[in-house]
Amino acid sequence: MRDYSPFRQAAIRYWEWRRVFYNLALVPPALIGYGVTDVLNYVGDPHDFHYARLIVWFGLAAIGANICYTFAYALEFLCGNDNPDFRWLRYGRTLAFLGGVSFAMLLAFVGGREIANLDFYYEIKSLGHSG
Repeated sequence: MRDYSPFRQAAIRYWEWRRVFYNLALVPPALIGYGVTDVLNYVGDPHDFHYARLIVWFGLAAIGANICYTFAYALEFLCGNDNPDFRWLRYGRTLAFLGGVSFAMLLAFVGGREIANLDFYYEIKSLGHSG
């Protein structure tokens, strides 16, 4: 029976170090998506920011993004090999990371936009019930 622990440790070391860059890469598109949509929703009208609600929504989005990131391990253990000359180790990981980050940045932009829309419609709904 083969011992796969060195392969697993190398895979975890590879992917966990890149998780930091992944998370940092998702912040700008999420904030841009939120900012642009917030400006378009209120069109210059002053409004309150409900920071607690926004922190919860962005936090939940971050948890979801990190859950999606763990699918890299499934890809690693499906395509990976402990042979140093194997193409997955040389090119596949990098391509998977870059492709995944690019797609996640698109989703982060859309997620930021949807958080702004949730905040806007929640504010409209609460104003409608108070008057």
